[in-house]
Parts: sequence; structure tokens; C-alpha cells
Amino acid sequence: MTYENRMTLHLNRPCIAGLMLLAFAPLAHAEDAPLAARDLPRTLDTVVVEGQAEPGNFIIEREDIELTQPSDLADLLSNESGVAVGGGSPVSQKIYVRGFEDTMLNVTIDGAQEPAELYHHQSRVQIEPEFIESIELTAGAGAATNGPGALTGALRVRTRDAFDMLREGQKAGFLLKGGYGSQGDAGKGVASVYGLLGENIGVMASLVRQDGDDYEDGNGNRVSPTGFDHRRQQFKLSGRFTDNQMDFSYEDLKDTGTYYERPHMTDYAGRFVLSDHELHRRTATYTHHYDPASALVDVEATAFRTVSDFKVRRTTTGLMYAQGEQESIGVDLRNTMRWTGLDLVWGADFREDTLDALQQATPAAFWGSTRQRARVAGAYAQADWRPNEAWLVSGGLRYDAYTHRGLEGVSAGVRNKDSGLSPNLSVAWRPLDSLTLRAAYSQAFRGITIRESFFSALYTYPGDLKGERADNLELGVAWEHDGYFMRVTGFRQNIDHFISAVYNGGAVWGYWRNVGTAEVKGYEAELGKTWERFDVALGVWNSDGNLDGRALNDADLGLGTSIGRTWTLRGDWKPADGRSQYGLRARAVESEKNTISATAPDKPGYTVVDLLGRWTLIGDERLVLTASINNLFDRFYYDHGTYGYNAGAGKYIGFASPGREFNVSLTYRY
Repeated sequence: MTYENRMTLHLNRPCIAGLMLLAFAPLAHAEDAPLAARDLPRTLDTVVVEGQAEPGNFIIEREDIELTQPSDLADLLSNESGVAVGGGSPVSQKIYVRGFEDTMLNVTIDGAQEPAELYHHQSRVQIEPEFIESIELTAGAGAATNGPGALTGALRVRTRDAFDMLREGQKAGFLLKGGYGSQGDAGKGVASVYGLLGENIGVMASLVRQDGDDYEDGNGNRVSPTGFDHRRQQFKLSGRFTDNQMDFSYEDLKDTGTYYERPHMTDYAGRFVLSDHELHRRTATYTHHYDPASALVDVEATAFRTVSDFKVRRTTTGLMYAQGEQESIGVDLRNTMRWTGLDLVWGADFREDTLDALQQATPAAFWGSTRQRARVAGAYAQADWRPNEAWLVSGGLRYDAYTHRGLEGVSAGVRNKDSGLSPNLSVAWRPLDSLTLRAAYSQAFRGITIRESFFSALYTYPGDLKGERADNLELGVAWEHDGYFMRVTGFRQNIDHFISAVYNGGAVWGYWRNVGTAEVKGYEAELGKTWERFDVALGVWNSDGNLDGRALNDADLGLGTSIGRTWTLRGDWKPADGRSQYGLRARAVESEKNTISATAPDKPGYTVVDLLGRWTLIGDERLVLTASINNLFDRFYYDHGTYGYNAGAGKYIGFASPGREFNVSLTYRY
């Protein structure tokens, strides 16, 4: 875990001037000298001007992932500050950051934007933990480099490559892994091969297969239907040279299972039909980094193409319930310039999304299809200025122009066009070496984009939608001395002109509308101590969200929900033998008032404890055993990020979380 101690100040409604985009400096064209084998792997300098990390953000490195051995998003993220992952079953999991849904995050995998919202909770957060080298969250509207439409922040995933896998002096290798989880008799198999082509080119190919049956909740009751079948494969080609670094990656992820038409809900109404669900994502990305011996040239270019599709077919009749495919292509070109005390990154990006979707979920009179296209072109600059050792001033500005057009079917002929600025300004002051005071203000703009594929074939886009605008204010303090650390952060964020689907009930089923202003206020705090072989941290976070003054609830789909004050405890121990590692993760969520109806019971509180262990059985981590017990005390609970209680039905309709689960895996690396 990386604890960020840098802090920022974003002033109220700043007018940022002086950060104008410049022409790219001419690139020197020179031959790359090969590197000696002992120099591999070599990672060139990364773009450093990202705006200072906001309080409460985190970076999960591979070491944490290896200990946790996550099988899904809940295992990976649930114990992080400010984050909740609800849903129960893997297919219905949803990420909430400070109470807001992940649909307003800018999610990237190796730099490729993943904007597709497909079907209910099945979305672009379909990520395979086995491929992840690191995952980073910046919460809240922030730096200009967060990308277009990052209303509530950015989630960046970097996947592993051959240079991450190879040992020093090794030219080729392979990894085999088998895992078992007691909940649903879940099994997982991983096979990966990797090696060098010459001295500077690395290649890696991986396959992952994971499946499981229905799991049991903390009361020992079977939760159905929650069985799943996940298949993943990845190919990555990497080059490491003196001035150049390149990476080409291709990911293919496919999830299948039989669920109700609404995969995140039980058959509470007695009329839902079991359906075969298939979700498929393919992402191809190429990144080139050119970093010669020049303070003014450090160029990174990324091009990507992602195709995400889904199919839902009724098992009773074989008829299609819904299907859709969204293609996203884009580029991002940036340069970093460095002077004494000043770093500046500036660039431009572009993305085009195309959607084809069909829904036959409604009465036949409202069946519909749609074909839509959306584009966003942006330019941005972000600077860090260090006038002296005690001060850091960061500022940035991006401009994005959005166009959206309905091509066929529902919304045919409709056009939406909007543009806006997203400024940020921040200051960090360190009066003492151990103390940092920070404050931050930023804005983010998101124009009209393609909304959830399923609903886009049902709800009509009018031509007068306004783009959504977010602002984010944060104040914080951090202290660190002799291994002790403490940080406290307060935040307030608004999202104006929030767009949601509004039922009409007439000749048209409904429309996408600007429905109001969403707001969230809250705080995060954490304190702990780091020793040579032991780390411990206690944290707490709370966020209160509302839409036009009404508290958020589970029915605010696409926006957020209410989550009780959450306490987290983390402990890690590495014995002196260096061959084992142990961890404890605990999360206590306090009860929360449920405003979904006047008669709804409060969301009950709960406490979940996980124990983790990792042992190296053969030296140099050739053979590694991991084991964990999740939900140690077998608690029955509904995560507050799960669509739980339904007022109309008068009962809980979401999936309860899994009960106690034993997990074990064995990994062999050659």
C-alpha cells in the first residue's frame, strides 16, 4: 500500500490562465542502442505531472495483490478507503467511490479508456486481477490528465508484461497456478508463458479460466442464481530501449452465466425469467514512450480500440431479451517538459464510441433498437510548480468538445453538442518536514455521451440535454514521523445537470433528462504505524450524498447510494525468514438510514474480517502457496453497495454477500 502524503489546494471557481498548449518540440531521430542484458528490465521515466494525488487515493501494487489473491472486484477493493463494492455475486458487483457509482469514473486499462456501460451492473469494470500489475484510484474531479468526463475521478489499471515476470538474468519462463474457493466450489486455473526476443523485446501470453456454482450466505442459505464462468486471455508485446519504450497489449475477457433478467436481483416478483447472459470485452492498446536526453521532450502516445458486447437470451423461449455492442477507439498524445522547479505535461486526446443495441424486454409495442455515435476531442495541460521545498502549486486546464448523434432506431436524427472547460488549482504547504497541509478545488465537464446500452434502446435522447459539470473541494492534513502516520481529509463534490432515464408512460417509454444536482459531503481519516516487518493502519470514512436535497438510495441507478460510516483495519506481518507473509483485513460498516421509502428498515450494519497468508515453499518464489479465510465469522449481511430492500415488494431483493469462504492457491514459476 502506498500512502500519499502530497496534498493539494483547488481554489473556488478558479480562472486558470497561462497554461496554453504549445507545439510539440521537434523529435530528434536517432538510432536506439541495445541495452545490455544486465540492464533489463528497464522502465523509462513515467509522466509525472498528474496533479498531486488527492487525499484518500490509493495505489494497489502487485505485492498487495499477491497476498490478497482476489477473485473479483470485492476482494480487490472493498477494504480501501472511500470505496464500496456491492452486488454479492461477481456478475452484479458495482464500484462506489465516496457513494457515487463507477459510471462517472474514467476507467483506463493500460491507457485505453473503457467507457462502455452495457447491461445493468455488467459494465466496463470487468477486470481480471491476475493480469494487474497495479491499480490506482484518484477520487473526485481532479487533474486535467484524468481524461475526459472524469466527474468523480479516475481508475487506472496497468497490466503485467514479460519484464515484470522475468527474474534477473532469465530469458524465458512460465507460470502455472491452480486455485480453489469453498463458496460455490469455485475453481481457477492460470497459465502464462513469457520471454525475451533478443535483448530488448519481451512477449507474454496468459490464459485464465474460473468458474463456480451458487454460493451460500452467512445463514447457510443458497444464493441463486449466482454461478459463473469466466474466461480471460491476454497477449502483451513490450520493447525496452535506450530512448524508447513500447507496449502492445490485447485482452479478451468473456463472462457467461444463467441469471434472472436483472442479474443483480432475485426473482422477488415471481415473474422474472431465467436467461443466459454473455458479456465479452476485447481491448487492444499500443503505447509508445519516447524519452531522450532532453528536459523538454518526454512524449507518450497511446492508441486503443475496445469492443464490448452483451447478449441476454431467455432460457424458456430462446428469444433475445437484449443485446448490444459498443466500440470505442481513441488516441492520447502528451509531452512532459521539465525545468528546475517546474514540470508541465500537455497534450490532446480523442475518442469515438459507436453503439448498436436491441431490447425486447418491454411489451412488444415498446421494443426498440438504436444505433448511436458519440465523439469527444480534448486538449489539456497540467503543471507542478515548486517555488521552494515547503510549497507545491499545481494547476491544470482541459477543454473537451462533445458531439452525440442518433443514427438509427430510438433517438434517430437527434443531435447533441456541448463543450466545456475543466480547470483545477492546488496548493500544498509543508511547514515541517513531517507535516503537510493541503486543499484542492477542481472541476470536470462531461458532455452528452452514450448511456447504458440496454436503456439506450429504450429511452429516447432529446436534443436539448446539457452536459454534466462537477466540482470538488477538499481540505486535508497529513503527518508522518518515525514510522507513524496520520491523515484527515474533508471533501465536498457537486454534479450539476445529472442525466438519468425518466419514465414517461406514454407513446414513448421515456427520455434521458437532466434531473438535478447531486452532492456528496464527507471525510476520510487514517492513522497507523510501520515497523520493519509489521504494518498496521486504522481508517474511517463517511459520505452523505443527495440529489436536490433528497438522500441517495439504492433506486438512484447510475448515480449512487447511501453507505454507512465505514471503519477499516489493516495489518501486515513479514517474518524474518522472508519466506512468508500474513495479513488481516477488517471492515465494519455502521447502520444507515434507508430513504428508499418511508417504511424501509435501516440498512443493517455489519463487520467482516479476512485472514490472509502467503508462503514461499521453494526458493526465489518458484513455488508459492496462498490461503485466505474471507468473512471469518460467517456474518450474514447485505453490502450497502447492493440493491437491497425494495419498497414495492416490501423485502430484500438483492443478493446477500457470501458467508465464510476458504480459498487456497498454488503457483509454480519457472
